Amino acid sequence: MADKGGIGDNTIFSVQLWINNSVKKMQSNLAQSKSNNSGTLRQSLGKNYRNAVTVKGGFLNGEITATDYWEFVDQGRAPGKRPPLNEILKWVKTKLPVGGNDLQTAFLIARKIGKVGTKGNEFATKVLTDKRVKQLEDSIRKSMSEDIIIAINGAIK
Repeated sequence: MADKGGIGDNTIFSVQLWINNSVKKMQSNLAQSKSNNSGTLRQSLGKNYRNAVTVKGGFLNGEITATDYWEFVDQGRAPGKRPPLNEILKWVKTKLPVGGNDLQTAFLIARKIGKVGTKGNEFATKVLTDKRVKQLEDSIRKSMSEDIIIAINGAIK
């Protein structure tokens, strides 16, 4: 049995459940905003979330991972800086009809985004709210209490 550093199963489960629900809501928000583009961002959110909780050295860690450009989709991009050409090129190759110069098209799109910026869709911001974090804290408090009771009952036997 793996050492969980004194952290009980109920606590681990409650954090994992919160992460699972958060990722599913983010993916749904992406789909509803029609910002799924090539699907890379949505897939990156779903890649490791089912095993997002680890315990090491008595610390419980929960992590939601996504592509490095997730924040620009969520918050938008201010004018002045072009997005990475490689990501735009992936999108061009998957979304636009074949026949044009993909690299030139990607360059023109990146230049336009750099000039005028983009509007964010808040797919993550709408999920990672203070209210939801408070719900996570309450869930952890409750599940830790349950884990303590289970540990005490196990020690008494």
